[in-house]
Amino acid sequence: MNARRIPVVTPKERVAKTATLPTLVDALGSMTDYSATVSYDVTLPMANDDVVYRLQLASSAAKADPLSDVTYLIDWTLERDEADSKGFLAYFNGHHYRFRDHRLQEYHYEWDSIPFITKPGGVQANGQFVELLPQSIARELKAMQANPAQFAIRFTPDTVIDGAKAVAVSAVQTVNGFVGRNYQLVVDPATLRPVSIKNEYNPGSISEQSVHVAYTYPKAGTSPALTAVTAEEQLIALYPEVFEKFRENNYRIENMRGLPLPAFSLPTLTGERYTRQKGDPFKAPTVIALLDPKVEASAKTVAALRKAQAQMPREIDLIVALTGTNPEQNEALVGPSRMGETVLISGKSLARDCGTSVFPTILIVEPSGIVNNVILGFNNNLLSDVIQSLALVK
Repeated sequence: MNARRIPVVTPKERVAKTATLPTLVDALGSMTDYSATVSYDVTLPMANDDVVYRLQLASSAAKADPLSDVTYLIDWTLERDEADSKGFLAYFNGHHYRFRDHRLQEYHYEWDSIPFITKPGGVQANGQFVELLPQSIARELKAMQANPAQFAIRFTPDTVIDGAKAVAVSAVQTVNGFVGRNYQLVVDPATLRPVSIKNEYNPGSISEQSVHVAYTYPKAGTSPALTAVTAEEQLIALYPEVFEKFRENNYRIENMRGLPLPAFSLPTLTGERYTRQKGDPFKAPTVIALLDPKVEASAKTVAALRKAQAQMPREIDLIVALTGTNPEQNEALVGPSRMGETVLISGKSLARDCGTSVFPTILIVEPSGIVNNVILGFNNNLLSDVIQSLALVK
């Protein structure tokens, strides 16, 4: 009598055969000591090149935290031909930090609870790339399941993708009869960690956008590139220069020297709009005056800058950015506009993005868009100070 052969089921196969969508959601939501390297590629139909981010993710489940189910640290780099742009996000125990474009924003629940309780999940759940964390993926899958009118979900517990065994979740989102999004999540059947995510937004339309996310993990026995932090001291140790120079409560406009002028879009005194992206060049060295019309020295500042502009042996442009919104008050301050001069109003956002609380503040900007010098306040030597600063601009 022949003995009956009992098939051997490996751990990987056992997980794949028994996995269900609820068990996958639970596994993603409870992952701790998680770390991954991520490639995040955005394809736009009208663009020649993809937008490519490289990220390090680290997270840990935080079931005892009433504000978030996850503690995380996300370090990102946007790859560009001219220069990479870098930033990070972090959350732990009611503290959230975001660094981008030379500005560090921070939110502390004990200081101000509102950002943490507005929007679904609060500010801590809505930062860039937070959706890539396992816990965020679990929340998104739950939201899809809770909305069958929009999402048609397909769960495949045992499949092969790109030559490897996988567990897959696909979903089609339909809004008003149109497909708004195609979604695919691939996870490793042995660990249920994410392997890839693909999103196609508005497929087939002129606004189509594709996002492809690929995860890789440290080899067994090696230390992760990044781990989640649980205290501000740990975050400062990782990014000491950021906290020294760009922290909101330490931020001073003097630190703008050598940095690109922030992007801004403001109305002009004549009702048009002046828009400049970060990195855009100027056609000539440019003086930017940040002025509060209520400050008595503002009119004298405009007069001194116009005189400096006229005395320079080469072309100099002048931008006067007024924080005020009252048309009559603004016009009374600057008078008729002149050649080589632009007057902007409602400029509080530009002053804020530059980090100034002092008016007047004068920025001397190179044609490349880099801030060469910063002059704070009005004094009787302002004319000569501006001329001297402009003379040093190449």
